[in-house]
Amino acid sequence: MNQEQRRASEGFVRGLHLPPVDSIRDLVPEIERRTRRKIELQPAELDWSAPCGMWVAMKSRHIVFFDPRTTLAHQDHIIAHEFAHMLRRHKGGVTIGGETLGGLLPDLDPDLIQMVLGRTQYDEKDEMEAELDGSYLQAHVHASQYRVVSQRGSSEVDRRVERTFLRGRK
Repeated sequence: MNQEQRRASEGFVRGLHLPPVDSIRDLVPEIERRTRRKIELQPAELDWSAPCGMWVAMKSRHIVFFDPRTTLAHQDHIIAHEFAHMLRRHKGGVTIGGETLGGLLPDLDPDLIQMVLGRTQYDEKDEMEAELDGSYLQAHVHASQYRVVSQRGSSEVDRRVERTFLRGRK
């Protein structure tokens, strides 16, 4: 990935003017507002050969699957990555078989599913864009946390701790 792609991605995320949040999961209401669909974050023990995250777009809601066996930080990155696909309005597609999404949604009528995006089911440009955007969404979360700490940290000890542990997160 080159510098131009990074600048474009950073500019895209900054241009969203997202509210300050404590976690990527706290962006759910904002992304629901922007996409006009409810979002479900669904832990699912995915097969190790499957993608570690997946976005299912339906007419009335989005479902983001992530593997709960991975670290919380990795789960958040998967969620941020899938949010980036939503915000970019990436398109993907998959033919839904009889065992709808490998058993993740066995009772769901395949006709209700508009799109499925997993890490192997969209083009390389979309993947790179979502990876970068997801990282910048995470940076937004960290910047939000930094602002809160900066507003609280008024003593010399607080400022020293802040400089040591939060360096470079502005």
